[in-house]
Amino acid sequence: MLRKSAVGIAVAGILAGVFAVFAACGGDDDGHGMGGAMSDMMSGRAPEGAIRVGLVNWAVEPERTSAPAGEVTFWAVHDMQHAHMSAEGGDIHDLQVMRKTADGSFELAGEVKGLRMGEAKALTLTLEPGEYELACTVVEVVGDEAIGHYAKGMRTPFTVTG
Repeated sequence: MLRKSAVGIAVAGILAGVFAVFAACGGDDDGHGMGGAMSDMMSGRAPEGAIRVGLVNWAVEPERTSAPAGEVTFWAVHDMQHAHMSAEGGDIHDLQVMRKTADGSFELAGEVKGLRMGEAKALTLTLEPGEYELACTVVEVVGDEAIGHYAKGMRTPFTVTG
C-alpha cells in the first residue's frame, strides 16, 4: 500500500512539474507592430486568408512565399517542434517583414515581437510589389554565447506581386 502511494505522489509531482514548464512558456507580451495593425491573438485560429509563418529553430517557414500587393496578413506561429530547455536558445522568436530597397538593403515594414513557444500573433500590413524577406532577428545570450537567430538561418525570401 505504501508503495502505491509513493508512486502516485511521484507521478503527481512529475505532472505538476510538466504543467509548470508549460505555464512558464506562456507570456503576456503585448507585441509591437510597425506600419500595420497587429492583433494579440495567442495560439488561437489564424485570421481568414492569413499566411501562416512557422518560426522554428533555425528556420522561417511561410506556407507560401508570395502574395498579391495590398493588405497581407501574416500569422506568425512559434511552433512547438523543438524543445527549448536546452542550451541552444530559441525560447523567443520574432517575425520581421522587411522590404528590399533599390540599394539591396532592407527596411522594416512591420514586425511581431516576443513570441514564446506555442504563441501566435497576426500582423497585417499594406505591401507594395517588390522583394521582401521574412526573418527573425532575435539575439539571445545562452551561457556566455550570443546566438543570433538571423545568422543561424532564420530568414526566407518573400515576393509581393503587382
